Formats: sequence, structure tokens, C-alpha cells
Amino acid sequence: MLFLVKPLKSNMDLNEMYYVKSKHLKKFKHGFFSRLNGVSTGSYTSLNCGYSSLDKRDNIDRNRKIISETLGFNADSLIVPNQYHSNKILITDNLSNKFKCDGLINFYSNIALGVLTADCCPILVADKKNIFTGCMHVGWKGLYNQIIENFILEIEKMNLKKENIIFAIGPCISKKSYQVSEDFRENFISKEQQSINYFYFNKSNNNLYFNIKGLIKKKLNLLGFKNIWTSKLDTYTNNDRFFSYRYSCHNNIKDYGRMLSVIVKK
Repeated sequence: MLFLVKPLKSNMDLNEMYYVKSKHLKKFKHGFFSRLNGVSTGSYTSLNCGYSSLDKRDNIDRNRKIISETLGFNADSLIVPNQYHSNKILITDNLSNKFKCDGLINFYSNIALGVLTADCCPILVADKKNIFTGCMHVGWKGLYNQIIENFILEIEKMNLKKENIIFAIGPCISKKSYQVSEDFRENFISKEQQSINYFYFNKSNNNLYFNIKGLIKKKLNLLGFKNIWTSKLDTYTNNDRFFSYRYSCHNNIKDYGRMLSVIVKK
């Protein structure tokens, strides 16, 4: 579901902002933000939050500030890792903002965790008792190299009840848009037999597709987690609302923006 929100400040030439919320995380400040109603222009129009893009840094700073004002947290408390499609999970210990990983776990109150995506799956995590919050950036490389399992290994050290842990998977590329090769499929299946059920062949166009969201949810289920929410929005086909790496490549767009997904620990 897309929520219409008026920013707290109107001096940025903004009238409205859209972001996606999970009903499972309603007790937490959070949002899977779209590309809409920021200040960036061109291929970064308009809520680009990725410093690794070629967008102006000032625009990105302003866009992140818009998000912090919308959710109501201190912009200086936002931690966004330096993502590199890894399976690495880190525990926050300060606000250095220099975490090189694709998953974070936080125990400190009033700290905001964020991940950047443009087709990959943003996952926000929380414990109902407010013991921790977490986030993950999950693409096929991280999934293949067991980032989900690594995240679970970290939270299992806390001896928490699995029924109290919430996973919310935000907008990402859907199975109808995620075309892959037969070699890609075979490599996945050779490492993880269960993944065979998350590839399907479209007879109408003779192409093979991958259901990354479905496989993530299956992995979490097998690990004993049932409290999972999944957005049905496809970043590729809704490229007017979301940044999409694959859409940019298919349309010879030189660079692309990144969406920011955020969760704040109470």
C-alpha cells in the first residue's frame, strides 16, 4: 500500500511524498521510500538517496533529510551501510556510518537503519519487544551466498522468540520481470536444491524467470520464522515510481538512483 504524506517542511518545493509501509511494523517508524517527490533531476528524479550514483551530493543530502523529516527522526542518527552485494552482517556500535556490509543489527534506541535498493530486496526487521531492529539489502549474490542465514545466526545468539521477530520485504523486482539464464538457474540449484521451485519458464516468450522474493520467504519459513510481510510492488514495471537498475540497463540509461528504506528503533 502506498501512503500519501505531507513533509514536515515545505521549503524544498515539495507538495507530497509516497512511501510504502508494512502493517506488521506499525509500531515502528519505518518506510520503503519510492523515487517520488525529492529534489533530484534527470535519471535521478527525484528522491535519489544513493551517494554511489553520479547525482549531486547536495541533492542526496536534501533527499535524505526529507525522509528523516517525514518519519520524524534525527537525520544524524541514520546509518546506511556501504553495500557491496555481500553476505556480511554487522552490529552497530557507533554512528560512524562506515559499515561495509549488506545487513545491520541495532540495539540502540532512536537509531535509524537504512538500505539502498534499485531492484534488489530491501528487508526491514524488528522484534516486537523492541529489543533490536535490523535491515538487509538482498540481491541474488547475497541470497546465493546465504546472507539470510548469516542474519539469522546473529539474531539466534540473542535467544529471542522467533514468533516475536518481524520481517518486511519491500518493493523489488518481481518474478515476472526477473529474467535469468539457464546457467544462473543451474548454479542456484546446484548449491540449493530448494531453489528449483522459484524458477519458472514462460512458454509465451521462451524465457526463464526467478522469484527472488519467494525464495527469501521460503528460507525464512524453513528457519522457523512465520511473521513475514511482502510487498507486491514490482520496481521494474513501476519504474515511474521506483528506481530500477534493470530497467535503466534495458533502456540505455547511463546511471540510476537508489531508494532508501528505513526503520527506527524506539
